[in-house]
Amino acid sequence: MVLSCNQISKAFAEDVVLEAATFGVEEREKIAIVGLNGAGKTTLLKIIIGESAADSGEVVIARNKSLGYLAQHSREHLEAEIYQEVYHSRMDIIEMQNKLLHMEKEMAVCPIEEMGEFMEQYHRICDQFQLLEGYSYPSFVTGVLKGLGFSEEEFSKNIGQLSGGEKTRVFLAKLLVTNPDILLLDEPTNHLDIGSISWLEGFLSNYSGAIILVSHDRYFLDHIVTKVVEIENHKTIFFEGNYTEFAIKKQALRDAQLKHY
Repeated sequence: MVLSCNQISKAFAEDVVLEAATFGVEEREKIAIVGLNGAGKTTLLKIIIGESAADSGEVVIARNKSLGYLAQHSREHLEAEIYQEVYHSRMDIIEMQNKLLHMEKEMAVCPIEEMGEFMEQYHRICDQFQLLEGYSYPSFVTGVLKGLGFSEEEFSKNIGQLSGGEKTRVFLAKLLVTNPDILLLDEPTNHLDIGSISWLEGFLSNYSGAIILVSHDRYFLDHIVTKVVEIENHKTIFFEGNYTEFAIKKQALRDAQLKHY
């Protein structure tokens, strides 16, 4: 298990939002969190990332696992160009590339007696760079930006001049490029057209990490998630399957409760 929420409770003054909410996320698992507006979906995501504190309970994240979060509305202010901002999301790749370029210049002046050790180090860094898919990184960034609806002509636009929806798409691109182990997305399709939503479906379906997804787009959820966690009456309930399967099981549960009543 890469993440678990154990007995999470949260209230704002007298308004109870979450009560003993409990669920876990396995490696590569894709989970939807659903519920009525105001049920506490966004609050739960903020508690998971540490932006908000729970009144009780705990969030446990597996060791060395990274979190990435897309909020519905970001307050982050950026002034860089779109492509450069997204490209610099992976400083580990950029720094490794700069190291290799520096070593290639040093080869010409490296003493012959040190060349063997020098080349061994160079090839070791090359292998690490290839493992990180550094050679294809620029085209990957381009593919993500185009997938989210930006044309190449827009890559050089200043982010400060973009609309709120366009900025959200930039933040989403940065998040996808960063490739965190656990991806938390709050309404990621809000500012996407049909083509970009279709592209994002494919990207997330093949994502190598775990995903926790909040969305009102049932069709989108159906194509991605394998488990649904519903927040109802402040508590969490598990359902295996996608959103359609959840809706069928939920209706059967209500029918059974009504019959019992």
